[in-house]
Amino acid sequence: MRCDDGLERSGILSEKVRLAREVYLLRFEVEGFMSSIMPGQFFMIGPCRWKRDPLLLRPFAVADKKGDTLEFLVKVAGFGTNDIVRCEIGSPFHLRGPLGRGVFKPLGKSVALVAGGIGVAPLVFARKYYPEVVSKFVLGVPNGDWADVASWVKSECPEVVIACDDGTIGERGTAADVLLNGKWPIEEVWACGPVAMFKAIYAGLNGRVRILGSFESRMGCGIGGCHSCSIPTKNGMTEVCSCGPVLDVAEVCLDELI
Repeated sequence: MRCDDGLERSGILSEKVRLAREVYLLRFEVEGFMSSIMPGQFFMIGPCRWKRDPLLLRPFAVADKKGDTLEFLVKVAGFGTNDIVRCEIGSPFHLRGPLGRGVFKPLGKSVALVAGGIGVAPLVFARKYYPEVVSKFVLGVPNGDWADVASWVKSECPEVVIACDDGTIGERGTAADVLLNGKWPIEEVWACGPVAMFKAIYAGLNGRVRILGSFESRMGCGIGGCHSCSIPTKNGMTEVCSCGPVLDVAEVCLDELI
């Protein structure tokens, strides 16, 4: 599949904030007209000059868009993301996007957001994009090392409830625990995080409400050409990049995901 030239953009790394040991908030000033970016869409990103060459661009969900500025949360997971976060302010970047046809769109008037760790990025954007429908927002983090991540989310979305595995900040437990043990009505859930979180939410709600999940997968191109990001669904293998990344959790074969 050929990439539309209208998706290829140049950008400059304008700000870099370290929020946790391996988590960074990156801001880019991006050239090119972006009329609309929907919550859940993502960009393939990489420096114009990789320290290791050649490397593919890496996918990151949009955390916010302010004019010509795009924000992303990046967690170091290998040498590619390590190279990205070690770039200096002013470094030129190549960005491809916005990508993804599967996005967050509400069916009703009340949506609960549930994020696990770095999965909070697209949900922060969703909260700002649909402020009138979000009734609950839960962020799950592993420990107190993520306190600055939680503080950043609270600065953007003051109503967020923090769930912490070891109880050092916020409420003790997982994001799924806090959601399911709450005493608020749940009409629809949007989630992004580990597969275990999707499983817990789906099992806890027993199929009573729609759950949209933003799924992660290794990607080569981001446009459906390489099929490297395909995951198993009830309708066969589905590309996360082009059909997702937001999919109906009930349609995904969660037990077959690693």
